[in-house]
Amino acid sequence: MDFLLRCVVQDRLEKLKQQKAKIDRQIALAMAAERKSQKREDDRVKVLVGAMLLDQIKRNGEGLDALLARLGGFLERPTERVAVLGQDGKGSEALRRLTTPRAD
Repeated sequence: MDFLLRCVVQDRLEKLKQQKAKIDRQIALAMAAERKSQKREDDRVKVLVGAMLLDQIKRNGEGLDALLARLGGFLERPTERVAVLGQDGKGSEALRRLTTPRAD
C-alpha cells in the first residue's frame, strides 16, 4: 500500500510540475507582450515629442543651434551622429529639411 500511495503522489507531483512549467511559459509570454506594448508606447511618445520640437524650431526659426549642441553630447553612435548632425556637425540634410520653414 505504501508503494502504491508513493506512486500516486509522485504522479500527482509530476503533473503539477508540468502545469507549473506551462504556466511559467504563459507568464513569460504575457510579460514579453507587455514589454513590447510598453516599448511601442514609449517609442510613439519619443517620436511625437521629437516631432513637436522639430516643428517648434521650424515655426520659430530658432533653437536649431541649441538642439545641435545638445544632440552632439547625446548621440554616441557614429552612424546616428552623421544621420542627425551631418558630416560637418551643423545638421544633416534631413534635419535641415525638417527644421527649415517651407517657402509656400
